[in-house]
Amino acid sequence: MNFDRNTAILKALRKITESKNDLQRLSTELGQAPLWLPGRGLEEQCRQAAVMIEGIAERFERKLVMTLVGPSGSGKSTLLNALAGVDNLSDTGHERPTTDHLIVFSAHPGDSDQLVEELDSQIVETRSNPAAVRFEHVLLVDTPDTDSRAFRKHIPIVEKTIARSDMLICVFDAENPKRRDHVDFLARFIPNFSGESLVCVLNKCDRLAEAELKDQIVPDFLEHIRRGWQVPADRVFCISARGNLNNPDWDAAAAPRHDFDEFKDLQQLVANTINQAGYVIDRRIENVRRLRDFVFEEAGRQVLEHKSVLSDAADRIAAAEKKALEDALAGMQESGVQQLFGLNVLVYQKLAQRWLGPMGWMIAIWARLLIFGSGLMAVLRFGRPVRQVLNRLSALKQSKDTQAAFEDSGKDQKMAAAFRNYRLAVLESWPEIAKSLVRGGFDSSIRNVEDALSGTAGFEQRLAAIWGEALDDQIQRLSAKLSGLFVQVLFNLPAIGILSYCGWLTLESFFTGKYLSGDFFMHAFWAIGLVLLLSFFILQLCIRAAASTNRITARAFEKLKHQLDHLDELDQNPVKAQLHTVLTLAALAESERS
Repeated sequence: MNFDRNTAILKALRKITESKNDLQRLSTELGQAPLWLPGRGLEEQCRQAAVMIEGIAERFERKLVMTLVGPSGSGKSTLLNALAGVDNLSDTGHERPTTDHLIVFSAHPGDSDQLVEELDSQIVETRSNPAAVRFEHVLLVDTPDTDSRAFRKHIPIVEKTIARSDMLICVFDAENPKRRDHVDFLARFIPNFSGESLVCVLNKCDRLAEAELKDQIVPDFLEHIRRGWQVPADRVFCISARGNLNNPDWDAAAAPRHDFDEFKDLQQLVANTINQAGYVIDRRIENVRRLRDFVFEEAGRQVLEHKSVLSDAADRIAAAEKKALEDALAGMQESGVQQLFGLNVLVYQKLAQRWLGPMGWMIAIWARLLIFGSGLMAVLRFGRPVRQVLNRLSALKQSKDTQAAFEDSGKDQKMAAAFRNYRLAVLESWPEIAKSLVRGGFDSSIRNVEDALSGTAGFEQRLAAIWGEALDDQIQRLSAKLSGLFVQVLFNLPAIGILSYCGWLTLESFFTGKYLSGDFFMHAFWAIGLVLLLSFFILQLCIRAAASTNRITARAFEKLKHQLDHLDELDQNPVKAQLHTVLTLAALAESERS
Protein backbone atom coordinates (compact mmCIF):
# COMPACT_ATOMS: atom_id res chain seq x y z
CA MET A 1 0.00 0.00 0.00
CA ASN A 2 2.84 2.39 0.89
CA PHE A 3 4.56 1.50 -2.38
CA ASP A 4 1.46 2.39 -4.37
CA ARG A 5 1.08 5.65 -2.48
CA ASN A 6 4.71 6.57 -2.97
CA THR A 7 4.40 5.83 -6.68
CA ALA A 8 1.30 8.03 -6.86
CA ILE A 9 3.15 10.81 -5.05
CA LEU A 10 6.10 10.60 -7.47
CA LYS A 11 3.76 10.80 -10.46
CA ALA A 12 1.98 13.73 -8.86
CA LEU A 13 5.25 15.54 -8.18
CA ARG A 14 6.23 15.07 -11.83
CA LYS A 15 2.97 16.69 -12.94
CA ILE A 16 3.53 19.48 -10.46
CA THR A 17 7.01 20.05 -11.86
CA GLU A 18 5.57 20.24 -15.36
CA SER A 19 3.08 22.90 -14.25
CA LYS A 20 5.87 24.88 -12.56
CA ASN A 21 7.95 24.68 -15.72
CA ASP A 22 4.99 25.90 -17.78
CA LEU A 23 4.64 28.91 -15.49
CA GLN A 24 8.37 29.56 -15.65
CA ARG A 25 8.28 29.54 -19.45
CA LEU A 26 5.32 31.90 -19.46
CA SER A 27 7.08 34.21 -17.02
CA THR A 28 10.20 34.16 -19.20
CA GLU A 29 8.14 35.03 -22.28
CA LEU A 30 6.43 37.88 -20.46
CA GLY A 31 9.81 39.11 -19.23
CA GLN A 32 10.84 39.61 -22.85
CA ALA A 33 8.13 42.28 -23.20
CA PRO A 34 8.80 44.61 -20.23
CA LEU A 35 7.08 47.57 -21.93
CA TRP A 36 3.75 45.71 -22.18
CA LEU A 37 1.99 46.78 -18.99
CA PRO A 38 -0.39 43.80 -18.51
CA GLY A 39 2.62 41.51 -18.65
CA ARG A 40 3.98 42.93 -15.38
CA GLY A 41 0.89 41.81 -13.47
CA LEU A 42 0.93 38.45 -15.24
CA GLU A 43 4.57 37.92 -14.27
CA GLU A 44 3.63 38.52 -10.64
CA GLN A 45 0.76 36.03 -10.99
CA CYS A 46 3.21 33.47 -12.36
CA ARG A 47 5.48 34.05 -9.38
CA GLN A 48 2.65 33.76 -6.85
CA ALA A 49 1.23 30.65 -8.53
CA ALA A 50 4.69 29.06 -8.53
CA VAL A 51 5.04 29.77 -4.79
CA MET A 52 1.61 28.27 -4.10
CA ILE A 53 2.38 25.21 -6.22
CA GLU A 54 5.66 24.78 -4.35
CA GLY A 55 3.69 24.88 -1.10
CA ILE A 56 1.36 22.15 -2.38
CA ALA A 57 4.33 20.01 -3.36
CA GLU A 58 5.83 20.35 0.13
CA ARG A 59 2.71 19.11 1.94
CA PHE A 60 2.06 15.83 0.16
CA GLU A 61 2.57 13.87 3.38
CA ARG A 62 -0.18 15.83 5.12
CA LYS A 63 -3.81 14.79 5.13
CA LEU A 64 -6.32 16.67 3.04
CA VAL A 65 -7.20 20.05 4.58
CA MET A 66 -10.86 21.04 4.18
CA THR A 67 -11.58 24.54 5.47
CA LEU A 68 -14.94 26.06 6.34
CA VAL A 69 -15.18 29.75 5.46
CA GLY A 70 -18.17 32.01 5.97
CA PRO A 71 -19.50 35.27 7.37
CA SER A 72 -20.76 35.84 10.85
CA GLY A 73 -23.87 33.83 11.71
CA SER A 74 -23.67 31.51 8.69
CA GLY A 75 -23.30 28.45 10.93
CA LYS A 76 -19.77 27.27 10.18
CA SER A 77 -19.15 25.94 13.66
CA THR A 78 -22.51 24.19 13.75
CA LEU A 79 -21.74 22.58 10.38
CA LEU A 80 -18.37 21.37 11.64
CA ASN A 81 -20.03 19.82 14.68
CA ALA A 82 -22.66 18.15 12.49
CA LEU A 83 -20.07 16.75 10.08
CA ALA A 84 -17.89 15.53 12.96
CA GLY A 85 -20.86 14.07 14.83
CA VAL A 86 -19.87 15.91 18.01
CA ASP A 87 -22.24 18.68 19.14
CA ASN A 88 -19.75 20.65 21.21
CA LEU A 89 -16.66 20.25 19.08
CA SER A 90 -16.65 23.92 18.07
CA ASP A 91 -18.35 26.60 20.12
CA THR A 92 -21.65 27.91 18.82
CA GLY A 93 -23.88 30.70 20.03
CA HIS A 94 -25.43 34.08 19.30
CA GLU A 95 -22.52 36.17 20.46
CA ARG A 96 -20.35 37.46 17.58
CA PRO A 97 -17.71 36.51 16.89
CA THR A 98 -18.32 33.06 18.34
CA THR A 99 -15.06 31.67 16.91
CA ASP A 100 -12.02 33.93 17.25
CA HIS A 101 -9.37 31.30 16.47
CA LEU A 102 -8.91 28.22 14.33
CA ILE A 103 -10.42 24.88 15.23
CA VAL A 104 -8.70 21.93 13.54
CA PHE A 105 -10.56 18.66 13.80
CA SER A 106 -8.98 15.28 13.06
CA ALA A 107 -9.85 11.68 13.68
CA HIS A 108 -6.68 11.04 15.70
CA PRO A 109 -4.51 13.21 17.93
CA GLY A 110 -1.30 14.28 16.20
CA ASP A 111 -2.74 14.16 12.68
CA SER A 112 -2.81 17.95 12.55
CA ASP A 113 0.60 18.66 14.12
CA GLN A 114 2.27 19.71 10.87
CA LEU A 115 -0.60 22.04 9.92
CA VAL A 116 -0.73 23.55 13.40
CA GLU A 117 3.00 24.25 13.26
CA GLU A 118 2.64 26.02 9.92
CA LEU A 119 -0.36 28.09 11.02
CA ASP A 120 1.02 29.12 14.45
CA SER A 121 0.00 27.07 17.43
CA GLN A 122 -1.07 30.20 19.35
CA ILE A 123 -4.11 30.74 17.12
CA VAL A 124 -5.04 27.09 16.64
CA GLU A 125 -7.01 24.75 18.84
CA THR A 126 -7.03 21.07 17.92
CA ARG A 127 -9.86 18.61 18.50
CA SER A 128 -10.05 14.90 17.72
CA ASN A 129 -12.50 12.04 17.99
CA PRO A 130 -11.56 8.44 17.07
CA ALA A 131 -15.21 7.67 16.35
CA ALA A 132 -15.23 10.10 13.40
CA VAL A 133 -14.21 7.51 10.79
CA ARG A 134 -15.42 9.71 7.96
CA PHE A 135 -12.45 12.00 8.72
CA GLU A 136 -9.74 9.34 8.71
CA HIS A 137 -7.93 11.09 5.85
CA VAL A 138 -9.22 14.62 6.37
CA LEU A 139 -8.42 17.63 8.54
CA LEU A 140 -11.50 19.81 9.01
CA VAL A 141 -10.80 23.46 9.87
CA ASP A 142 -13.27 25.98 11.28
CA THR A 143 -12.20 29.59 10.68
CA PRO A 144 -13.19 32.87 12.37
CA ASP A 145 -15.83 35.10 10.81
CA THR A 146 -14.65 37.34 8.00
CA ASP A 147 -17.08 40.18 8.70
CA SER A 148 -17.36 40.50 12.48
CA ARG A 149 -16.15 43.45 14.52
CA ALA A 150 -12.81 41.66 14.87
CA PHE A 151 -12.38 41.12 11.14
CA ARG A 152 -9.04 42.98 11.02
CA LYS A 153 -7.65 40.34 13.38
CA HIS A 154 -9.43 37.46 11.70
CA ILE A 155 -8.71 38.15 8.02
CA PRO A 156 -4.96 37.33 8.15
CA ILE A 157 -5.74 34.09 9.99
CA VAL A 158 -8.34 33.08 7.41
CA GLU A 159 -6.09 33.99 4.47
CA LYS A 160 -3.19 32.00 5.92
CA THR A 161 -5.44 28.99 6.41
CA ILE A 162 -6.92 29.15 2.91
CA ALA A 163 -3.41 29.25 1.45
CA ARG A 164 -2.73 25.86 3.06
CA SER A 165 -6.07 24.29 2.24
CA ASP A 166 -6.91 21.68 -0.37
CA MET A 167 -10.66 22.25 -0.32
CA LEU A 168 -13.01 25.04 0.69
CA ILE A 169 -16.49 24.69 2.08
CA CYS A 170 -18.04 28.12 1.56
CA VAL A 171 -20.91 28.52 4.00
CA PHE A 172 -23.72 31.00 3.31
CA ASP A 173 -26.79 31.93 5.36
CA ALA A 174 -29.85 30.96 3.33
CA GLU A 175 -31.79 33.85 4.85
CA ASN A 176 -29.23 36.33 3.47
CA PRO A 177 -27.11 34.42 0.95
CA LYS A 178 -26.20 37.25 -1.39
CA ARG A 179 -23.67 38.86 0.92
CA ARG A 180 -21.56 40.89 -1.44
CA ASP A 181 -18.76 41.33 1.08
CA HIS A 182 -18.37 37.58 1.58
CA VAL A 183 -18.48 36.81 -2.16
CA ASP A 184 -15.91 39.53 -2.87
CA PHE A 185 -13.63 38.30 -0.06
CA LEU A 186 -13.58 34.78 -1.48
CA ALA A 187 -13.31 35.84 -5.14
CA ARG A 188 -9.53 36.17 -5.10
CA PHE A 189 -9.13 32.66 -3.70
CA ILE A 190 -11.59 30.88 -5.95
CA PRO A 191 -9.16 30.53 -8.93
CA ASN A 192 -6.92 28.41 -6.70
CA PHE A 193 -9.60 25.79 -6.15
CA SER A 194 -10.99 23.84 -9.04
CA GLY A 195 -14.19 21.91 -9.49
CA GLU A 196 -14.53 19.47 -6.62
CA SER A 197 -12.18 21.50 -4.45
CA LEU A 198 -14.89 24.09 -3.99
CA VAL A 199 -18.11 23.21 -2.12
CA CYS A 200 -20.90 25.75 -1.63
CA VAL A 201 -23.37 25.30 1.23
CA LEU A 202 -26.59 27.18 1.97
CA ASN A 203 -27.19 26.70 5.69
CA LYS A 204 -30.42 27.30 7.65
CA CYS A 205 -32.52 26.28 4.64
CA ASP A 206 -35.14 24.88 7.02
CA ARG A 207 -36.12 28.45 7.95
CA LEU A 208 -37.34 29.24 4.42
CA ALA A 209 -40.34 27.97 2.51
CA GLU A 210 -39.31 24.95 0.45
CA ALA A 211 -40.84 26.26 -2.80
CA GLU A 212 -39.18 29.64 -2.40
CA LEU A 213 -35.87 27.95 -1.63
CA LYS A 214 -35.89 25.71 -4.72
CA ASP A 215 -37.50 28.05 -7.25
CA GLN A 216 -36.06 31.41 -6.31
CA ILE A 217 -33.32 31.45 -3.66
CA VAL A 218 -31.05 28.73 -5.10
CA PRO A 219 -31.12 29.86 -8.79
CA ASP A 220 -30.58 33.50 -7.78
CA PHE A 221 -27.75 32.50 -5.46
CA LEU A 222 -25.98 30.38 -8.10
CA GLU A 223 -26.14 33.26 -10.58
CA HIS A 224 -24.92 35.64 -7.89
CA ILE A 225 -21.76 33.69 -7.11
CA ARG A 226 -21.19 32.96 -10.81
CA ARG A 227 -21.03 36.71 -11.48
CA GLY A 228 -18.93 37.34 -8.39
CA TRP A 229 -16.42 34.52 -8.94
CA GLN A 230 -16.42 34.33 -12.73
CA VAL A 231 -16.76 30.55 -12.53
CA PRO A 232 -19.84 28.36 -13.02
CA ALA A 233 -21.43 27.06 -9.83
CA ASP A 234 -23.46 24.01 -10.75
CA ARG A 235 -24.28 22.75 -7.29
CA VAL A 236 -25.06 24.11 -3.87
CA PHE A 237 -25.97 21.97 -0.85
CA CYS A 238 -29.12 23.18 0.88
CA ILE A 239 -28.78 22.02 4.47
CA SER A 240 -29.75 22.56 8.05
CA ALA A 241 -26.59 22.01 10.08
CA ARG A 242 -28.43 22.45 13.37
CA GLY A 243 -31.02 19.86 12.34
CA ASN A 244 -28.23 17.27 12.01
CA LEU A 245 -26.74 17.66 15.46
CA ASN A 246 -27.22 14.85 17.91
CA ASN A 247 -29.27 17.20 20.07
CA PRO A 248 -30.59 20.16 17.99
CA ASP A 249 -32.37 21.72 21.01
CA TRP A 250 -34.69 23.75 18.81
CA ASP A 251 -36.16 27.02 19.96
CA ALA A 252 -39.87 27.16 19.39
CA ALA A 253 -39.43 30.10 16.99
CA ALA A 254 -36.68 28.34 15.04
CA ALA A 255 -38.35 25.01 14.33
CA PRO A 256 -37.88 23.66 10.78
CA ARG A 257 -40.52 24.70 8.25
CA HIS A 258 -39.94 21.62 6.08
CA ASP A 259 -37.81 18.49 5.94
CA PHE A 260 -35.92 19.21 2.67
CA ASP A 261 -32.26 18.79 3.65
CA GLU A 262 -29.24 17.81 1.55
CA PHE A 263 -26.92 17.34 4.53
CA LYS A 264 -26.80 13.57 3.96
CA ASP A 265 -25.53 14.23 0.43
CA LEU A 266 -22.81 16.48 1.79
CA GLN A 267 -21.96 13.90 4.42
CA GLN A 268 -21.75 11.15 1.81
CA LEU A 269 -19.48 13.34 -0.32
CA VAL A 270 -17.10 13.64 2.61
CA ALA A 271 -17.28 9.99 3.66
CA ASN A 272 -17.27 8.25 0.27
CA THR A 273 -15.19 10.59 -1.88
CA ILE A 274 -13.14 13.05 0.09
CA ASN A 275 -12.23 10.63 2.87
CA GLN A 276 -10.30 8.29 0.58
CA ALA A 277 -6.57 7.63 0.88
CA GLY A 278 -5.73 8.65 -2.67
CA TYR A 279 -8.21 11.49 -3.00
CA VAL A 280 -5.87 14.03 -1.42
CA ILE A 281 -3.26 13.41 -4.11
CA ASP A 282 -5.81 13.78 -6.91
CA ARG A 283 -7.18 16.92 -5.34
CA ARG A 284 -3.78 18.54 -4.98
CA ILE A 285 -2.84 17.69 -8.54
CA GLU A 286 -6.11 19.20 -9.70
CA ASN A 287 -5.51 22.33 -7.65
CA VAL A 288 -2.04 22.69 -9.15
CA ARG A 289 -3.49 22.26 -12.62
CA ARG A 290 -6.14 24.85 -11.82
CA LEU A 291 -3.53 27.33 -10.63
CA ARG A 292 -1.53 26.81 -13.79
CA ASP A 293 -4.62 27.04 -16.02
CA PHE A 294 -5.89 30.14 -14.26
CA VAL A 295 -2.66 32.04 -14.93
CA PHE A 296 -2.60 30.88 -18.54
CA GLU A 297 -6.27 31.76 -18.99
CA GLU A 298 -5.69 35.19 -17.51
CA ALA A 299 -2.68 35.69 -19.79
CA GLY A 300 -4.75 34.52 -22.75
CA ARG A 301 -7.57 36.89 -21.85
CA GLN A 302 -5.18 39.82 -21.57
CA VAL A 303 -3.34 39.21 -24.82
CA LEU A 304 -6.49 38.43 -26.79
CA GLU A 305 -8.09 41.59 -25.45
CA HIS A 306 -5.30 43.61 -27.05
CA LYS A 307 -4.61 41.35 -30.02
CA SER A 308 -6.47 43.31 -32.70
CA VAL A 309 -4.81 46.62 -31.78
CA LEU A 310 -1.38 45.03 -31.49
CA SER A 311 -1.82 43.15 -34.77
CA ASP A 312 -2.60 46.49 -36.39
CA ALA A 313 0.56 47.93 -34.84
CA ALA A 314 2.56 44.97 -36.15
CA ASP A 315 1.18 45.55 -39.66
CA ARG A 316 2.07 49.24 -39.40
CA ILE A 317 5.61 48.39 -38.32
CA ALA A 318 5.98 45.89 -41.17
CA ALA A 319 4.73 48.46 -43.70
CA ALA A 320 6.98 51.16 -42.24
CA GLU A 321 10.02 48.88 -42.34
CA LYS A 322 9.26 47.87 -45.92
CA LYS A 323 9.07 51.52 -46.96
CA ALA A 324 12.18 52.34 -44.93
CA LEU A 325 14.09 49.54 -46.63
CA GLU A 326 12.91 50.63 -50.06
CA ASP A 327 14.07 54.15 -49.26
CA ALA A 328 17.38 52.74 -48.05
CA LEU A 329 17.93 50.81 -51.28
CA ALA A 330 16.96 53.88 -53.28
CA GLY A 331 19.58 55.82 -51.35
CA MET A 332 22.18 53.21 -52.20
CA GLN A 333 21.37 53.39 -55.90
CA GLU A 334 21.32 57.18 -55.94
CA SER A 335 24.78 57.29 -54.38
CA GLY A 336 26.23 56.39 -57.81
CA VAL A 337 28.25 53.59 -59.35
CA GLN A 338 31.44 55.62 -59.24
CA GLN A 339 31.54 55.10 -55.50
CA LEU A 340 32.33 51.46 -56.05
CA PHE A 341 36.02 52.26 -56.21
CA GLY A 342 38.23 49.31 -57.16
CA LEU A 343 35.44 47.05 -58.46
CA ASN A 344 37.32 46.26 -61.68
CA VAL A 345 40.41 45.49 -59.66
CA LEU A 346 38.53 42.81 -57.76
CA VAL A 347 37.26 41.32 -61.03
CA TYR A 348 40.81 41.01 -62.41
CA GLN A 349 42.03 39.59 -59.11
CA LYS A 350 39.49 36.80 -59.39
CA LEU A 351 40.38 36.19 -63.05
CA ALA A 352 44.10 36.07 -62.26
CA GLN A 353 43.40 33.28 -59.77
CA ARG A 354 41.59 31.22 -62.40
CA TRP A 355 43.46 31.81 -65.69
CA LEU A 356 46.43 29.75 -66.86
CA GLY A 357 48.87 30.09 -69.78
CA PRO A 358 50.06 33.28 -71.46
CA MET A 359 46.72 35.04 -70.94
CA GLY A 360 46.93 34.16 -67.29
CA TRP A 361 50.30 35.89 -67.15
CA MET A 362 48.89 38.97 -68.88
CA ILE A 363 45.86 39.11 -66.56
CA ALA A 364 48.09 38.74 -63.51
CA ILE A 365 50.39 41.54 -64.70
CA TRP A 366 47.40 43.75 -65.51
CA ALA A 367 45.83 43.02 -62.13
CA ARG A 368 49.08 44.04 -60.41
CA LEU A 369 49.22 47.26 -62.38
CA LEU A 370 45.59 48.02 -61.51
CA ILE A 371 46.24 47.13 -57.88
CA PHE A 372 49.21 49.46 -57.72
CA GLY A 373 47.43 52.33 -59.46
CA SER A 374 44.13 51.87 -57.66
CA GLY A 375 45.86 51.39 -54.37
CA LEU A 376 47.80 54.60 -54.84
CA MET A 377 44.62 56.47 -55.72
CA ALA A 378 42.90 54.94 -52.72
CA VAL A 379 45.48 56.07 -50.22
CA LEU A 380 45.58 59.52 -51.78
CA ARG A 381 41.81 59.81 -51.60
CA PHE A 382 40.92 58.01 -48.39
CA GLY A 383 43.95 57.99 -46.18
CA ARG A 384 46.95 60.08 -45.17
CA PRO A 385 48.64 60.39 -48.57
CA VAL A 386 52.22 61.20 -47.68
CA ARG A 387 52.48 58.78 -44.81
CA GLN A 388 50.77 55.94 -46.63
CA VAL A 389 52.70 56.37 -49.86
CA LEU A 390 55.97 56.27 -47.93
CA ASN A 391 54.92 53.25 -45.89
CA ARG A 392 53.28 51.24 -48.66
CA LEU A 393 55.49 50.66 -51.66
CA SER A 394 55.09 46.98 -52.28
CA ALA A 395 52.43 45.65 -54.63
CA LEU A 396 51.16 43.29 -51.96
CA LYS A 397 50.54 46.11 -49.52
CA GLN A 398 48.96 48.15 -52.25
CA SER A 399 46.64 45.23 -52.88
CA LYS A 400 45.54 45.25 -49.28
CA ASP A 401 45.06 48.99 -49.36
CA THR A 402 42.96 48.68 -52.49
CA GLN A 403 40.75 46.10 -50.84
CA ALA A 404 40.34 48.28 -47.76
CA ALA A 405 39.66 51.31 -49.89
CA PHE A 406 37.01 49.41 -51.77
CA GLU A 407 35.36 48.40 -48.55
CA ASP A 408 35.46 51.96 -47.28
CA SER A 409 34.43 53.79 -50.43
CA GLY A 410 32.20 51.25 -52.09
CA LYS A 411 30.16 50.59 -48.98
CA ASP A 412 30.47 53.36 -46.43
CA GLN A 413 28.96 56.10 -48.57
CA LYS A 414 26.25 53.83 -49.87
CA MET A 415 25.45 52.54 -46.40
CA ALA A 416 25.40 56.05 -44.97
CA ALA A 417 22.87 57.07 -47.62
CA ALA A 418 20.84 53.92 -46.98
CA PHE A 419 20.86 54.39 -43.21
CA ARG A 420 19.88 58.06 -43.51
CA ASN A 421 16.85 57.21 -45.64
CA TYR A 422 15.93 54.29 -43.38
CA ARG A 423 16.05 56.42 -40.25
CA LEU A 424 13.95 59.20 -41.81
CA ALA A 425 11.29 56.68 -42.86
CA VAL A 426 11.08 55.26 -39.32
CA LEU A 427 10.89 58.72 -37.77
CA GLU A 428 8.02 59.63 -40.08
CA SER A 429 5.91 56.56 -39.33
CA TRP A 430 6.58 56.06 -35.62
CA PRO A 431 4.01 58.47 -34.03
CA GLU A 432 1.04 56.55 -35.48
CA ILE A 433 2.64 53.20 -34.61
CA ALA A 434 3.20 54.37 -31.04
CA LYS A 435 -0.49 55.32 -30.70
CA SER A 436 -1.52 51.77 -31.62
CA LEU A 437 1.01 50.29 -29.22
CA VAL A 438 -0.21 52.42 -26.31
CA ARG A 439 -3.81 51.39 -27.03
CA GLY A 440 -2.57 47.79 -26.98
CA GLY A 441 -1.28 48.10 -23.43
CA PHE A 442 2.30 49.27 -23.99
CA ASP A 443 3.83 51.87 -21.71
CA SER A 444 3.46 55.45 -22.94
CA SER A 445 7.25 55.77 -22.99
CA ILE A 446 7.02 53.81 -26.23
CA ARG A 447 6.30 57.14 -27.93
CA ASN A 448 10.02 57.93 -27.66
CA VAL A 449 11.21 57.13 -31.16
CA GLU A 450 14.75 56.50 -29.93
CA ASP A 451 13.47 53.24 -28.42
CA ALA A 452 12.55 52.10 -31.91
CA LEU A 453 15.77 53.36 -33.44
CA SER A 454 18.01 51.83 -30.80
CA GLY A 455 18.04 48.59 -32.74
CA THR A 456 19.27 50.25 -35.94
CA ALA A 457 22.79 50.75 -34.58
CA GLY A 458 24.04 47.78 -36.53
CA PHE A 459 21.87 48.42 -39.58
CA GLU A 460 24.72 49.73 -41.72
CA GLN A 461 26.99 46.82 -40.83
CA ARG A 462 24.35 44.18 -41.54
CA LEU A 463 23.25 45.80 -44.80
CA ALA A 464 26.89 46.29 -45.84
CA ALA A 465 27.60 42.63 -45.12
CA ILE A 466 24.68 41.51 -47.30
CA TRP A 467 25.64 43.97 -50.04
CA GLY A 468 29.25 42.81 -49.94
CA GLU A 469 28.15 39.19 -50.21
CA ALA A 470 25.91 40.04 -53.18
CA LEU A 471 28.75 41.84 -54.97
CA ASP A 472 31.23 39.08 -54.26
CA ASP A 473 28.79 36.48 -55.49
CA GLN A 474 28.31 38.30 -58.79
CA ILE A 475 32.05 38.78 -59.23
CA GLN A 476 32.61 35.08 -58.53
CA ARG A 477 29.90 34.07 -61.02
CA LEU A 478 31.18 36.33 -63.81
CA SER A 479 34.83 35.39 -63.27
CA ALA A 480 33.85 31.72 -63.42
CA LYS A 481 32.06 32.24 -66.73
CA LEU A 482 35.00 34.21 -68.17
CA SER A 483 37.45 31.54 -67.05
CA GLY A 484 35.85 28.56 -68.72
CA LEU A 485 38.02 25.95 -70.44
CA PHE A 486 36.85 26.87 -73.94
CA VAL A 487 37.50 30.59 -73.35
CA GLN A 488 40.97 29.98 -71.95
CA VAL A 489 41.89 27.69 -74.86
CA LEU A 490 40.49 30.15 -77.40
CA PHE A 491 42.50 33.12 -76.15
CA ASN A 492 45.63 31.19 -75.20
CA LEU A 493 45.86 29.29 -78.51
CA PRO A 494 47.26 32.14 -80.73
CA ALA A 495 50.00 32.97 -78.25
CA ILE A 496 50.79 29.32 -77.59
CA GLY A 497 50.79 28.70 -81.37
CA ILE A 498 53.29 31.42 -82.21
CA LEU A 499 55.41 30.56 -79.17
CA SER A 500 55.48 26.94 -80.27
CA TYR A 501 56.34 27.88 -83.83
CA CYS A 502 59.23 30.12 -82.83
CA GLY A 503 60.46 27.52 -80.42
CA TRP A 504 60.38 24.81 -83.12
CA LEU A 505 62.38 26.97 -85.53
CA THR A 506 64.94 27.71 -82.86
CA LEU A 507 65.41 24.03 -81.97
CA GLU A 508 65.53 22.95 -85.60
CA SER A 509 68.26 25.47 -86.42
CA PHE A 510 70.25 24.41 -83.39
CA PHE A 511 70.30 20.72 -84.27
CA THR A 512 70.90 21.30 -87.99
CA GLY A 513 73.80 23.62 -87.33
CA LYS A 514 72.09 26.65 -88.74
CA TYR A 515 72.46 29.94 -86.93
CA LEU A 516 69.49 32.31 -86.64
CA SER A 517 70.11 36.03 -86.92
CA GLY A 518 69.29 38.57 -84.30
CA ASP A 519 66.58 39.95 -86.55
CA PHE A 520 64.78 36.63 -86.24
CA PHE A 521 64.61 36.85 -82.47
CA MET A 522 63.66 40.54 -82.65
CA HIS A 523 60.84 39.76 -85.06
CA ALA A 524 59.77 36.75 -82.98
CA PHE A 525 59.67 38.89 -79.84
CA TRP A 526 57.53 41.54 -81.49
CA ALA A 527 55.27 38.95 -83.08
CA ILE A 528 54.68 37.17 -79.80
CA GLY A 529 54.12 40.50 -78.05
CA LEU A 530 51.65 41.69 -80.65
CA VAL A 531 49.72 38.42 -80.54
CA LEU A 532 49.62 38.54 -76.76
CA LEU A 533 48.52 42.18 -76.71
CA LEU A 534 45.94 41.63 -79.44
CA SER A 535 44.52 38.58 -77.65
CA PHE A 536 44.54 40.41 -74.32
CA PHE A 537 42.86 43.45 -75.93
CA ILE A 538 40.09 41.28 -77.33
CA LEU A 539 39.78 39.55 -73.95
CA GLN A 540 39.56 42.97 -72.29
CA LEU A 541 36.66 43.88 -74.56
CA CYS A 542 34.89 40.64 -73.64
CA ILE A 543 35.51 41.21 -69.92
CA ARG A 544 34.21 44.77 -70.06
CA ALA A 545 31.12 43.63 -71.95
CA ALA A 546 30.37 40.71 -69.64
CA ALA A 547 31.62 42.13 -66.34
CA SER A 548 30.91 45.81 -66.56
CA THR A 549 30.37 47.75 -63.36
CA ASN A 550 26.75 48.44 -64.32
CA ARG A 551 26.07 44.79 -64.95
CA ILE A 552 27.70 43.67 -61.70
CA THR A 553 25.94 46.23 -59.54
CA ALA A 554 22.58 45.68 -61.24
CA ARG A 555 22.73 41.96 -60.61
CA ALA A 556 24.06 42.52 -57.09
CA PHE A 557 21.09 44.81 -56.36
CA GLU A 558 18.69 42.16 -57.65
CA LYS A 559 20.28 39.56 -55.39
CA LEU A 560 20.27 42.03 -52.49
CA LYS A 561 16.55 42.69 -52.91
CA HIS A 562 15.85 38.97 -53.13
CA GLN A 563 17.77 38.31 -49.93
CA LEU A 564 16.04 41.15 -48.11
CA ASP A 565 12.62 39.87 -49.21
CA HIS A 566 13.38 36.59 -47.46
CA LEU A 567 15.05 38.16 -44.45
CA ASP A 568 13.01 38.30 -41.25
CA GLU A 569 14.53 41.56 -40.12
CA LEU A 570 17.51 43.71 -40.92
CA ASP A 571 17.47 45.82 -37.82
CA GLN A 572 16.95 44.72 -34.23
CA ASN A 573 14.03 46.88 -33.17
CA PRO A 574 13.47 46.03 -29.47
CA VAL A 575 9.91 47.30 -29.58
CA LYS A 576 9.08 45.02 -32.48
CA ALA A 577 10.66 42.11 -30.63
CA GLN A 578 8.46 42.76 -27.59
CA LEU A 579 5.38 43.12 -29.79
CA HIS A 580 6.22 39.80 -31.45
CA THR A 581 6.42 38.18 -28.00
CA VAL A 582 2.93 39.38 -27.06
CA LEU A 583 1.42 38.29 -30.39
CA THR A 584 3.06 34.88 -30.01
CA LEU A 585 1.35 34.53 -26.63
CA ALA A 586 -1.93 35.49 -28.29
CA ALA A 587 -1.50 32.74 -30.85
CA LEU A 588 -0.77 30.23 -28.08
CA ALA A 589 -3.85 31.40 -26.17
CA GLU A 590 -6.04 30.90 -29.23
CA SER A 591 -4.65 27.41 -29.80
CA GLU A 592 -5.34 26.44 -26.18
CA ARG A 593 -8.90 27.74 -26.43
CA SER A 594 -9.54 25.78 -29.59
